[in-house]
Amino acid sequence: MRGVIVPLVTPFNEDYSIDFQALEEHITYLQRVGVNGIFINATTGEFTSLNFEERKLLAEKGREIVTSTFYLVGTASTNTFEVVELTKHAQDIGADYVVIAPPYYCPLSDEALFNHYSIIAEKTDIPIILYNIPSCANPLSVPLIKKLATEYSNIAGIKETIDSINHVRDVVFEVKGERKDFKVFTGLDQHFLNTLLLGGDGGIMACANFAPELHIALYKAFEDRDFEKAMEYARKLAKLSKVYDLASSFGSAIKIAMGIRGFSIKPILRPPYTMDGEEVKGKIKDLLSSLNLVP
Repeated sequence: MRGVIVPLVTPFNEDYSIDFQALEEHITYLQRVGVNGIFINATTGEFTSLNFEERKLLAEKGREIVTSTFYLVGTASTNTFEVVELTKHAQDIGADYVVIAPPYYCPLSDEALFNHYSIIAEKTDIPIILYNIPSCANPLSVPLIKKLATEYSNIAGIKETIDSINHVRDVVFEVKGERKDFKVFTGLDQHFLNTLLLGGDGGIMACANFAPELHIALYKAFEDRDFEKAMEYARKLAKLSKVYDLASSFGSAIKIAMGIRGFSIKPILRPPYTMDGEEVKGKIKDLLSSLNLVP
């Protein structure tokens, strides 16, 4: 698995129920344009606002719709045994990978985090992508990542949502350098090309929900060794990533941008998140216009 992987938004109706029609439309679109993977129950999908059964139902619906690309399911929780149950469920429905962010809220030592992931890895067989997102959860250190990767063959890679080239460099050189099949993905649009150049495998990036053509073009240019074109698209993604600075949350930014670009996703977030108003929408529209993504 390499390339452009999309951490899906979860579409909601006005009553906060899941909009399965919009979900199917969006997944069908992403497969048609040629993304390399689709990731449901992601941070972008507001997984912390979904209940246990909804997460299972979304995973099942996604598995039915995703037919031509890799399928990843988020199974993170603060409860280790809940992660095991969700991971077994993803395995049973035929997902290709699970993506597991560390527990959040309570600070944990590397030893505790190793124990958490060890229990999951030993009780399941599906390939696991670790998810390092220190802005939202306990951070994963390079020594911890290396220990997990070397001791458990089903810990298959990592998504790095961390604004540090040095950290990603160390994961690529020290972990992937020792275990060649270990996958390293960035979670940040602006670090997509950097990660590929360091020897990483791609990106799992939220802006690919509404502008996948930019990510796909960058990856194709990189694979073709057309570095001038790759740099052109890298600069566009760096500018596009400013969208997160314009809104009160990543979810609001992504769903506003999707609405501006004409996707059928309604501008609705589940509480406690709230959508931003017209002022923010205007700023995001100006950003997209400057990149020729809207008239």
